[in-house]
Amino acid sequence: MEFRTSVIIGLLLVGLTMGTGLPVRGATCTGATYKSSAFDQEVTEFSPFDTIYLILDCTGLSSGEHTMHANWLHNQRGMIRSDSHTFTTEDGNKKGLYFWFKLSKKGPVASMLSNQDFHEQNFGDWTAEIYLDDARVIERGFNISD
Repeated sequence: MEFRTSVIIGLLLVGLTMGTGLPVRGATCTGATYKSSAFDQEVTEFSPFDTIYLILDCTGLSSGEHTMHANWLHNQRGMIRSDSHTFTTEDGNKKGLYFWFKLSKKGPVASMLSNQDFHEQNFGDWTAEIYLDDARVIERGFNISD
């Protein structure tokens, strides 16, 4: 029983460490959300008509191929979408990437019958989790409301 308890505690500690978003092989990433493609003002509140842009900058990347992916999570419904970019860098280079997300509208008949353009269950709090080479590096929260 003592061995099982130690293993469970060890696995919990490993899970907590992996969830902190530590730098990946010396790389440091920052990110922000915007509603304009001019990327002039960072925002976290969006309407369902907005396109949500997530701009990322990473420095200290090792040379070679990397993959960055974004998971778009509704805080009650779970993962709604996942996107990825694969890119190559020289040692220590800075790399800027962006992802975007837009809510899908209801179909014309459903929209006409409900007098609403969007599914209300998609409103609320969201989180964008960003991974670099399968290690979480950024987590950004935002809200979509009518």
